[in-house]
Amino acid sequence: MEKTMCVLDETKECDNCMECETCDLDPDKICDNCGKCLEIKEFASIKIDKIYTDPKDYKEDK
Repeated sequence: MEKTMCVLDETKECDNCMECETCDLDPDKICDNCGKCLEIKEFASIKIDKIYTDPKDYKEDK
């Protein structure tokens, strides 16, 4: 069986301690990928400056 290395310490063999699955903000919780530690917003937005309806207009603006 191939040994798996720890994702937190690449010099250590995985011993299933589950430290890599622990929430960074609440050590008593298993990570559920909520994103709070990464400050991920529920939605993202981008600003649209202009909409081209004709490809010729796009080429002229370049």
